[in-house]
Amino acid sequence: MENGSANAPPGPLVTLSMLGVCSLSSEKKVVGNVPSNFYRIASYLLLAGDTPIAPRQRISGLLWPEAQSESANANLRQSLVRIRRLQANCGFKLVEMNFSLVFLVPDRVDWDLRNFLAASDTYDEASLATLCSTYGGDLLADISASSAEFEDWMQEQRSRLRGQLMAQLARALDDNKISTELRTNCARKMLTVDPCNERAFQVLMEEAAGNGDLLRVQQLYERCERQLLNEFGVRSSSDTRQLYMRLSHGGQHSPLRS
Repeated sequence: MENGSANAPPGPLVTLSMLGVCSLSSEKKVVGNVPSNFYRIASYLLLAGDTPIAPRQRISGLLWPEAQSESANANLRQSLVRIRRLQANCGFKLVEMNFSLVFLVPDRVDWDLRNFLAASDTYDEASLATLCSTYGGDLLADISASSAEFEDWMQEQRSRLRGQLMAQLARALDDNKISTELRTNCARKMLTVDPCNERAFQVLMEEAAGNGDLLRVQQLYERCERQLLNEFGVRSSSDTRQLYMRLSHGGQHSPLRS
Protein backbone atom coordinates (compact mmCIF):
# COMPACT_ATOMS: atom_id res chain seq x y z
CA MET A 1 0.00 0.00 0.00
CA GLU A 2 1.37 3.40 -0.93
CA ASN A 3 2.20 5.90 1.76
CA GLY A 4 -0.46 8.62 1.85
CA SER A 5 2.19 11.30 2.08
CA ALA A 6 3.41 10.36 -1.39
CA ASN A 7 0.25 11.88 -2.84
CA ALA A 8 0.38 15.02 -0.71
CA PRO A 9 0.87 18.29 -2.61
CA PRO A 10 4.42 19.60 -2.50
CA GLY A 11 5.22 22.30 0.02
CA PRO A 12 6.14 25.86 -0.86
CA LEU A 13 9.27 26.43 -2.87
CA VAL A 14 9.98 29.85 -1.42
CA THR A 15 8.93 32.07 1.45
CA LEU A 16 8.15 35.67 0.62
CA SER A 17 7.84 38.39 3.26
CA MET A 18 6.58 41.91 2.55
CA LEU A 19 5.00 42.97 5.83
CA GLY A 20 7.80 44.69 7.73
CA VAL A 21 11.22 43.55 6.58
CA CYS A 22 11.11 42.36 2.96
CA SER A 23 12.85 39.08 2.24
CA LEU A 24 12.80 36.08 -0.07
CA SER A 25 13.95 32.67 1.11
CA SER A 26 14.52 29.60 -1.03
CA GLU A 27 15.11 26.24 0.63
CA LYS A 28 15.31 28.10 3.95
CA LYS A 29 18.17 30.28 2.70
CA VAL A 30 17.73 34.02 2.30
CA VAL A 31 18.09 35.15 -1.31
CA GLY A 32 20.29 38.20 -1.79
CA ASN A 33 19.99 41.08 -4.22
CA VAL A 34 16.24 40.79 -4.76
CA PRO A 35 15.15 43.68 -7.02
CA SER A 36 13.02 46.20 -5.13
CA ASN A 37 10.60 46.30 -8.04
CA PHE A 38 9.86 42.61 -7.52
CA TYR A 39 8.31 43.53 -4.17
CA ARG A 40 6.62 46.64 -5.54
CA ILE A 41 5.09 44.98 -8.60
CA ALA A 42 3.98 41.83 -6.77
CA SER A 43 2.27 43.82 -4.01
CA TYR A 44 0.61 46.11 -6.55
CA LEU A 45 -0.77 43.18 -8.55
CA LEU A 46 -2.17 41.54 -5.43
CA LEU A 47 -3.74 44.65 -3.91
CA ALA A 48 -4.68 47.04 -6.69
CA GLY A 49 -7.70 45.32 -8.21
CA ASP A 50 -10.18 42.47 -8.09
CA THR A 51 -7.87 40.34 -10.23
CA PRO A 52 -4.05 40.19 -10.01
CA ILE A 53 -3.53 41.52 -13.52
CA ALA A 54 -2.39 44.94 -14.74
CA PRO A 55 -1.42 46.41 -18.12
CA ARG A 56 2.28 47.04 -18.54
CA GLN A 57 1.53 50.68 -19.30
CA ARG A 58 -0.24 51.18 -15.98
CA ILE A 59 2.70 49.79 -14.00
CA SER A 60 5.34 51.72 -15.94
CA GLY A 61 3.30 54.90 -15.53
CA LEU A 62 2.99 54.33 -11.79
CA LEU A 63 6.67 53.60 -11.17
CA TRP A 64 8.13 56.12 -13.63
CA PRO A 65 5.48 58.84 -14.07
CA GLU A 66 8.00 61.55 -14.96
CA ALA A 67 9.66 59.58 -17.75
CA GLN A 68 8.67 59.62 -21.38
CA SER A 69 6.54 56.65 -22.40
CA GLU A 70 9.39 54.91 -24.23
CA SER A 71 11.77 55.35 -21.31
CA ALA A 72 9.21 54.18 -18.77
CA ASN A 73 8.44 51.10 -20.87
CA ALA A 74 12.16 50.35 -21.22
CA ASN A 75 12.61 50.65 -17.44
CA LEU A 76 9.76 48.22 -16.91
CA ARG A 77 11.19 45.75 -19.41
CA GLN A 78 14.52 45.79 -17.58
CA SER A 79 12.78 45.26 -14.24
CA LEU A 80 10.76 42.34 -15.59
CA VAL A 81 13.89 40.73 -17.02
CA ARG A 82 15.52 40.92 -13.58
CA ILE A 83 12.39 39.51 -11.96
CA ARG A 84 12.20 36.64 -14.44
CA ARG A 85 15.90 35.87 -13.84
CA LEU A 86 15.39 35.91 -10.06
CA GLN A 87 12.47 33.51 -10.31
CA ALA A 88 14.30 31.18 -12.68
CA ASN A 89 17.34 31.06 -10.40
CA CYS A 90 15.14 30.19 -7.40
CA GLY A 91 12.91 27.80 -9.34
CA PHE A 92 9.55 29.46 -8.80
CA LYS A 93 7.05 31.64 -10.61
CA LEU A 94 4.96 34.45 -9.15
CA VAL A 95 5.18 37.54 -11.36
CA GLU A 96 4.65 36.67 -15.01
CA MET A 97 4.20 38.80 -18.09
CA ASN A 98 3.29 38.80 -21.74
CA PHE A 99 3.40 41.48 -24.42
CA SER A 100 0.77 43.70 -22.81
CA LEU A 101 0.08 42.43 -19.28
CA VAL A 102 1.83 41.67 -15.99
CA PHE A 103 0.09 39.18 -13.71
CA LEU A 104 0.46 36.82 -10.77
CA VAL A 105 0.38 33.07 -11.22
CA PRO A 106 -0.39 30.46 -8.55
CA ASP A 107 2.75 28.73 -7.42
CA ARG A 108 4.28 27.24 -4.30
CA VAL A 109 5.02 30.55 -2.61
CA ASP A 110 4.37 31.02 1.10
CA TRP A 111 3.59 34.75 0.95
CA ASP A 112 2.83 36.65 4.14
CA LEU A 113 0.77 39.33 2.39
CA ARG A 114 -1.46 36.80 0.65
CA ASN A 115 -1.85 34.83 3.90
CA PHE A 116 -2.71 38.02 5.77
CA LEU A 117 -5.42 39.00 3.28
CA ALA A 118 -7.02 35.55 3.45
CA ALA A 119 -7.02 35.61 7.26
CA SER A 120 -8.46 39.12 7.47
CA ASP A 121 -11.59 37.96 5.64
CA THR A 122 -12.63 35.63 8.46
CA TYR A 123 -12.77 35.70 12.26
CA ASP A 124 -11.75 32.59 14.17
CA GLU A 125 -8.79 31.41 16.20
CA ALA A 126 -6.85 30.20 13.17
CA SER A 127 -7.25 33.49 11.30
CA LEU A 128 -6.31 35.52 14.37
CA ALA A 129 -3.17 33.44 14.85
CA THR A 130 -2.28 33.96 11.18
CA LEU A 131 -2.78 37.72 11.45
CA CYS A 132 -0.50 37.88 14.49
CA SER A 133 2.21 35.77 12.87
CA THR A 134 2.18 37.38 9.43
CA TYR A 135 1.94 41.08 10.27
CA GLY A 136 5.54 42.07 10.94
CA GLY A 137 5.04 45.75 10.19
CA ASP A 138 3.95 48.09 7.42
CA LEU A 139 3.90 46.86 3.85
CA LEU A 140 7.33 47.21 2.17
CA ALA A 141 8.53 49.09 5.24
CA ASP A 142 12.24 48.75 4.46
CA ILE A 143 12.10 49.33 0.70
CA SER A 144 13.42 52.67 -0.55
CA ALA A 145 10.90 55.22 -1.82
CA SER A 146 9.74 55.04 -5.41
CA SER A 147 7.71 57.63 -7.33
CA ALA A 148 5.34 59.95 -5.49
CA GLU A 149 2.40 58.25 -7.21
CA PHE A 150 3.46 54.79 -6.06
CA GLU A 151 4.20 56.01 -2.54
CA ASP A 152 0.75 57.63 -2.28
CA TRP A 153 -0.83 54.34 -3.31
CA MET A 154 1.41 52.46 -0.89
CA GLN A 155 0.42 54.69 2.02
CA GLU A 156 -3.24 53.96 1.32
CA GLN A 157 -2.55 50.23 1.33
CA ARG A 158 -0.53 50.40 4.53
CA SER A 159 -3.35 52.24 6.26
CA ARG A 160 -5.94 49.77 4.98
CA LEU A 161 -3.97 46.70 6.06
CA ARG A 162 -3.20 48.20 9.46
CA GLY A 163 -6.88 49.03 9.92
CA GLN A 164 -7.94 45.48 9.05
CA LEU A 165 -5.48 44.09 11.58
CA MET A 166 -6.51 46.44 14.37
CA ALA A 167 -10.22 45.80 13.83
CA GLN A 168 -9.73 42.04 14.18
CA LEU A 169 -7.43 42.40 17.18
CA ALA A 170 -9.79 44.82 18.93
CA ARG A 171 -12.58 42.29 18.52
CA ALA A 172 -10.39 39.53 19.91
CA LEU A 173 -9.43 41.51 23.01
CA ASP A 174 -13.06 41.47 24.14
CA ASP A 175 -13.76 37.90 23.06
CA ASN A 176 -13.61 35.53 26.02
CA LYS A 177 -14.40 32.57 23.78
CA ILE A 178 -10.91 32.46 22.32
CA SER A 179 -8.03 30.91 24.22
CA THR A 180 -6.19 32.95 26.84
CA GLU A 181 -2.89 32.40 25.04
CA LEU A 182 -4.23 33.68 21.71
CA ARG A 183 -5.95 36.63 23.36
CA THR A 184 -2.65 37.53 25.02
CA ASN A 185 -0.82 37.26 21.69
CA CYS A 186 -3.42 39.56 20.13
CA ALA A 187 -2.86 42.11 22.88
CA ARG A 188 0.89 41.99 22.35
CA LYS A 189 0.49 42.39 18.60
CA MET A 190 -1.88 45.31 19.15
CA LEU A 191 0.78 47.13 21.17
CA THR A 192 3.31 46.76 18.36
CA VAL A 193 0.89 48.68 16.13
CA ASP A 194 -0.68 50.99 18.72
CA PRO A 195 1.67 51.34 21.73
CA CYS A 196 -0.96 53.41 23.60
CA ASN A 197 -3.84 50.95 23.34
CA GLU A 198 -5.21 50.72 26.88
CA ARG A 199 -7.40 47.71 26.20
CA ALA A 200 -4.33 45.70 25.20
CA PHE A 201 -2.58 46.74 28.41
CA GLN A 202 -5.65 45.71 30.40
CA VAL A 203 -5.70 42.25 28.83
CA LEU A 204 -2.00 41.75 29.55
CA MET A 205 -2.43 42.95 33.13
CA GLU A 206 -5.28 40.47 33.61
CA GLU A 207 -3.15 37.68 32.17
CA ALA A 208 -0.22 38.53 34.46
CA ALA A 209 -2.49 38.63 37.51
CA GLY A 210 -3.95 35.27 36.55
CA ASN A 211 -0.41 33.89 36.63
CA GLY A 212 0.20 35.46 40.03
CA ASP A 213 2.81 37.85 38.63
CA LEU A 214 1.96 41.08 40.43
CA LEU A 215 5.32 42.62 39.54
CA ARG A 216 4.44 42.18 35.86
CA VAL A 217 1.06 43.82 36.51
CA GLN A 218 2.84 46.84 37.97
CA GLN A 219 5.32 47.01 35.11
CA LEU A 220 2.56 46.92 32.51
CA TYR A 221 0.56 49.59 34.28
CA GLU A 222 3.59 51.88 34.59
CA ARG A 223 4.46 51.30 30.94
CA CYS A 224 0.91 52.22 29.94
CA GLU A 225 1.13 55.42 31.97
CA ARG A 226 4.47 56.37 30.40
CA GLN A 227 3.24 55.72 26.88
CA LEU A 228 0.15 57.88 27.32
CA LEU A 229 2.06 60.70 29.03
CA ASN A 230 4.79 60.71 26.39
CA GLU A 231 2.41 60.51 23.44
CA PHE A 232 -0.61 62.51 24.56
CA GLY A 233 0.29 64.13 27.87
CA VAL A 234 -2.54 62.33 29.70
CA ARG A 235 -2.92 59.56 32.24
CA SER A 236 -4.64 56.26 31.70
CA SER A 237 -8.41 56.01 31.97
CA SER A 238 -10.23 55.38 35.24
CA ASP A 239 -11.03 51.84 34.03
CA THR A 240 -7.33 51.05 33.69
CA ARG A 241 -6.45 52.61 37.05
CA GLN A 242 -9.27 50.78 38.83
CA LEU A 243 -8.26 47.50 37.22
CA TYR A 244 -4.68 48.02 38.35
CA MET A 245 -5.78 48.70 41.91
CA ARG A 246 -7.86 45.51 42.04
CA LEU A 247 -5.18 43.35 40.45
CA SER A 248 -2.28 44.75 42.44
CA HIS A 249 -4.13 43.87 45.64
CA GLY A 250 -4.99 40.38 44.43
CA GLY A 251 -8.66 41.26 44.00
CA GLN A 252 -11.06 39.32 41.87
CA HIS A 253 -11.83 40.82 38.53
CA SER A 254 -13.91 40.29 35.46
CA PRO A 255 -12.60 41.28 32.04
CA LEU A 256 -13.34 44.88 31.17
CA ARG A 257 -15.36 45.75 28.10
CA SER A 258 -14.30 48.66 25.96
